[in-house]
Amino acid sequence: MPETCWGPVCEWIHIVAQWLKIHAIPLAPLATPLVAMLAGAIALYSIHVTRVTARRRAAIDFFLKTDMDKGMAEIYKAFRDSLAVWEVHAAANRPVEEFIKSPDGKLTDDYRNINTYLNIHELVAVGIRNKVFDHTVCYHFWSDALVGHTERTKALIEHEVSTEGGAAAYWELRNLSSKWKKRLLAWQAKQTKKAVR
Repeated sequence: MPETCWGPVCEWIHIVAQWLKIHAIPLAPLATPLVAMLAGAIALYSIHVTRVTARRRAAIDFFLKTDMDKGMAEIYKAFRDSLAVWEVHAAANRPVEEFIKSPDGKLTDDYRNINTYLNIHELVAVGIRNKVFDHTVCYHFWSDALVGHTERTKALIEHEVSTEGGAAAYWELRNLSSKWKKRLLAWQAKQTKKAVR
């Protein structure tokens, strides 16, 4: 090898190549599974992000439909009107059965209207439980309505549980409402503390 300024560089390249040949090449078979595991982890994360996005989109689509769809708006208006009738009925300490069934034994329209909207709340709760809807999006948009409506119709729900529907009646709605109520109360307490400062 001629004595030039490149001589020491060439020597170092040769030494590094020999070191790699002795120490790194035997580890090459381990690199393949490591690269495959890294690619698998990236793919799993991508699937997770896609699922979360799909849940959020499903929740937003559902709530847009409940607010914008003419049929849903009419159902909500009927629910609101029937809820007012129910609250007057409950304030007068009249029996729940009297509100639910008319004298001829048929279900009243007011009860059907309330039942229909509670079924929508139950559908949201089931969607959250089965991870069809995103919990965070649903909580931030729907929690106040769900908890409020559940509280205001508690006697009707309890009657449904004790009679026809059994323990499964509005099960998901009742569970979700109690969880969200605790969370809302904690948030309200936190806001009160902030306001005092």
